[in-house]
Amino acid sequence: MTFMTWSDNYLTGIEAIDRQHKTLVAMINDAAPELAASPALDIKVALPLLDGLLDYVAGHFQTEERIMARSGIDSRHLQHHQAMHGEFHRQVLALRRRVESGDDIDGTELLRFLSNWLAFHILGEDQRMARELEAIAAGIAANEAYERTEGSKAEILQGANDVLVNALVNLFSQMTEQNRALAEKNAVLQAAHRELDNYRRTLEQQVEIRTAELRQAKEAAEAASHAKSRFLGTVSHELLTPLNAILGFAHLLEQAEIPPKAKEQANRIGAAGKRLQALLGDVLQFSRLEAGEVNIDYAPFQAATLLARLRERLAKSAYQKGLTLTCDCAPALPALLGDQHLLGLALEALANNAVKFTESGAVQLRVRLLDRNNNRLLLGFEVEDTGGGIAPERQHQLFGAFEQLDATTSRRFEGIGLGLAIASRLAKLLGGELTLDSTSGGGSVFRINLWLAAIDEQAVPAGSDAGQDWDATSTVLNQLKMELSQGNIVARKRFGDLRPFLSTLDAAAAQTMAQQIDNYAFDDALLTLNRITAALGPTPPADGPAAP
Repeated sequence: MTFMTWSDNYLTGIEAIDRQHKTLVAMINDAAPELAASPALDIKVALPLLDGLLDYVAGHFQTEERIMARSGIDSRHLQHHQAMHGEFHRQVLALRRRVESGDDIDGTELLRFLSNWLAFHILGEDQRMARELEAIAAGIAANEAYERTEGSKAEILQGANDVLVNALVNLFSQMTEQNRALAEKNAVLQAAHRELDNYRRTLEQQVEIRTAELRQAKEAAEAASHAKSRFLGTVSHELLTPLNAILGFAHLLEQAEIPPKAKEQANRIGAAGKRLQALLGDVLQFSRLEAGEVNIDYAPFQAATLLARLRERLAKSAYQKGLTLTCDCAPALPALLGDQHLLGLALEALANNAVKFTESGAVQLRVRLLDRNNNRLLLGFEVEDTGGGIAPERQHQLFGAFEQLDATTSRRFEGIGLGLAIASRLAKLLGGELTLDSTSGGGSVFRINLWLAAIDEQAVPAGSDAGQDWDATSTVLNQLKMELSQGNIVARKRFGDLRPFLSTLDAAAAQTMAQQIDNYAFDDALLTLNRITAALGPTPPADGPAAP
């Protein structure tokens, strides 16, 4: 929007003066938008404008005074004009100094000053000067022309007032038009907002409906999965009962005095029954894992002993295939606290798989110390074979249930594809991860990385022994936690029984806890105890091992 629109009402009839006035109006119009929109004057806008005004004053006033002197205007008007020029120059310089010094000048303040002076100068002073010069040019004496102009000052000022009123009317009209345009744009914007709100509400409803559908589908899938697991578990359990009877009778036949051919047939019945028993055991174990019915039973154990027992169970099948079966355990590993039964099942599934798919060479069982954090050890339990290996693009199939790389009806190897799925789920249940490192033709290494707490197997609470394993320890730990939470003084004695065991987990923390209990700071002692036992994983409840 233009601040001041030039019109013929501003004309003085003196071409040089009118041309300079137009330049001045354009200068102010260029700066007006920035000045009107700035609560604080921008020095980058103000200084160029003020400098331009000073340049304008110097050139414009010289032009006017030269014209007045050449025309012989009355000295009283000339003196008045010079005084007015000097006052304006002084005011502009004062404003410039204020801007340079960083004074808080509102942009509208400067705009108001310029508009007032513009109206006073162009519509007042210069119109009077033009009237006098016009009278002198018509042959009237300078003093008489001055008197006539002074006498018509009111008329001149009234004309200036009319011009200002017209300018204000034009400005109001422009503002009204802009407000109308803004109102139309606001109406369009509000309609867009309403449409967006409607779309958002519709989208939210669609998301809610879709979420509900997905939730129902998820619940249905979970229900179907649970039903499948219950079915597999029930069928497997029911089949094991008659199967055990078949195996029993087959064993009796093998021991009886019967013809060799009949004894061979009894042996085949027994072998087939044992194979079926192993398959049903896998199905039953998998269904229990899927249903969340497998609990962790913490107990002290030795990694070397676990591998040695596993080697004993696999020795016969490895020998029958001519494979070398070895164990390699990191030296000087301390006793560990964990579920050696579930870990053993996972490793046995991996080892059976290695023996099955290795035609020649060796299978090695290993445990390596990968990292240590105080009493917590990161151990890598590995099963390595010299079999045919597995191509990387096919490895993602291995850990799914009932998945086999060779799924044809003429496949060479027996099985239903549950061994690796069981091992993977057992590793996750124990807080670890099962990974595979293999290439086609280069053998395979299956690895379970697992954090376990290192303990002194002899440092268990009084009244318990290694036979009672973790159950007795967990009972005393839970009793101590309950007594600390209740501020029970009995906690002091209970801690004395547990302190040797806790010291094997974190000696410094156990010492801190002793000081806290001596000072009766039972709440702090409970927090310390929770930090110490965090390394053990979830603490089983006093009445049994913890669920995973």
